[in-house]
Amino acid sequence: MREQGSSSTRQSRRSPQSSAPQRHRSPPSRQGGSRHRRRSPSRSRSSSSARSATPRSHSPTPSAHSEQATGPPPTLASLLQHKSTNVLPTAVVRLHVGDSSFVLLALYDPCAAISSISASLAAQLKLPALHVGDDSVCKATVASKVDADLRFDVLLKIVKGLQICTPVRPLGDSVRARFANLTLANDNFHRPSTISLVLGADAANHVVTEGFMPSQNGLPMAQSTIFGWMVSGSCSC
Repeated sequence: MREQGSSSTRQSRRSPQSSAPQRHRSPPSRQGGSRHRRRSPSRSRSSSSARSATPRSHSPTPSAHSEQATGPPPTLASLLQHKSTNVLPTAVVRLHVGDSSFVLLALYDPCAAISSISASLAAQLKLPALHVGDDSVCKATVASKVDADLRFDVLLKIVKGLQICTPVRPLGDSVRARFANLTLANDNFHRPSTISLVLGADAANHVVTEGFMPSQNGLPMAQSTIFGWMVSGSCSC
């Protein structure tokens, strides 16, 4: 009995692991744990699609073409006349062609060799044209609005694109008031107008009459004509 008890005691002392249950701990996963959680494919796809659907704001790059002009570009005439405004001599005349009569604004230019009219105005008035080589002319009679008996015949050359604007910018009403005591050939000489009829040097002897008012205090001068007083020159008022 003593030997069996001692043998059992020895066995219990030699194999202590068999009596106590062993706990096996699984090694920690490298990708597991609460700190590193693997995202499901559905979440990753939804987040990537949300990022792609979100529009990205891009700051516009400055460009010279991005600025828009606030108005029409300045002309050469306006740049050259930034300190003063030049007024060309103009007059309201009556143009008689056959049985038709027209009231037009004409420019008096003694430096032009011959009188002329724009092709578009001649077509609008249905003026009969005579073709001479490559040129076209029409015969007309120019009369004064002041005195109907003052008139002369003229041969007008038909010119394409004849358009003259004077003045390049409007003048103040105070400039017009300085000539209030005169019968003007053009009451609106201080307002910009487009002219398509030019009376040249061939009409100078019929146009100019005796009477001249020189320029004073930055105002234009005035010349007496059969159409009235023509105002022209530089105006710095």
